[in-house]
Amino acid sequence: MKKIALISDIHGNYTAFKRVLQDAKKQGVEEYWFLGDLLMPGPGTNAILKLLDSVNTTIKLRGNWDDFLFEDVSQISKQYIDEPQTTYILELYKYIYQNLNQKYIDQMRQWPITAKTTVGNLNITLAHNYPQKNFGHELLPYEKQQNFDKLLFDDDCDIAVYAHTHHQLLRTSSKDQLVINPGSIGQPYTAWSKFSADRRAQYAILTFDQSTYRGIDFRKVDYSVEDELQYAKDNQLPFFEMYEKIFTEGKAFTHDNEVLNAVIAKHHYKEDALKYLRTLD
Repeated sequence: MKKIALISDIHGNYTAFKRVLQDAKKQGVEEYWFLGDLLMPGPGTNAILKLLDSVNTTIKLRGNWDDFLFEDVSQISKQYIDEPQTTYILELYKYIYQNLNQKYIDQMRQWPITAKTTVGNLNITLAHNYPQKNFGHELLPYEKQQNFDKLLFDDDCDIAVYAHTHHQLLRTSSKDQLVINPGSIGQPYTAWSKFSADRRAQYAILTFDQSTYRGIDFRKVDYSVEDELQYAKDNQLPFFEMYEKIFTEGKAFTHDNEVLNAVIAKHHYKEDALKYLRTLD
């Protein structure tokens, strides 16, 4: 038997990731496939990369949040600086570049957005969202069957693994191929309010024997949210109030202009962002 952990959407949550790796070790996991969105908006930087490198991570993909680190933020930010999301992303970008070792930035820049592998006689495709793009909403759990078929039919794979939506999912294509999403380690999400209090870190373990897929174990791991928030405070994470709301209210506020503008005004983040932009010229 071979056990492979599917891990994704850590989003800078060091405390959750550490507990997931501890749980995976207890379950006898031998190998790890990482599906993207390693950093931001949480406080974890070098410590998360060290954890990822401390285990047998054979696949590392780049998510849409990871891509923020490699965009021309100077030009983009100047064009959209009046939108609160721009200040939010720019402050997080600055935080990462001030705290993350350059060797890790160089490594992440080389990660692809998709990968293919084989286990036994099974062909597996992996992506953060679609193999051609690591963003979008086409693969939310309630979307059309044809959206999920597209994951597999182009390459005729047996199993497709994706992430991005922060939902654990197991379904099939219309030809009965498998589609798997391990959920989110750092920011699990549900639109159903009665489930939103469950902040446990999510991941999944795939089990194979010498010839075929044997099963999947969707895991949910307890960790101390209080420790994670203290870690964020200790590391002077920008937009701390919004990070805290992820745990207290069960959702992110990246596109909530009212909340963003209130926090930006309180801490003078826009002025700080403009000052930082001038250093990039």
